[in-house]
Amino acid sequence: MENINKENPRYVMAVERVQKIKKFYTGILAFAIVFAVVYGIKFFKNGFPQNLGEMQVSWIFIIWGLILAIKGVKLFFFNSDWESDMINKEIKKQNNGNY
Repeated sequence: MENINKENPRYVMAVERVQKIKKFYTGILAFAIVFAVVYGIKFFKNGFPQNLGEMQVSWIFIIWGLILAIKGVKLFFFNSDWESDMINKEIKKQNNGNY
């Protein structure tokens, strides 16, 4: 097993990725809490709607949810290794004089 060197670029990238994942999960938790509070108050005041057509979701929650979905796709499906591979490729091109 490799020793952990805090100056190793892979370690730095791993720390950054973990921080991004933590921030993403915090955003989902905040969304869920705010959504539950807002619509929980609505349901306690007005009761549960008789059909789903009467239930209206605020545009703020729709946009917020879409932003979280996009961040999740970017974080989990578009791997950061691709970016580092492209950076290394460009550095090699510049060092070899191949543009």
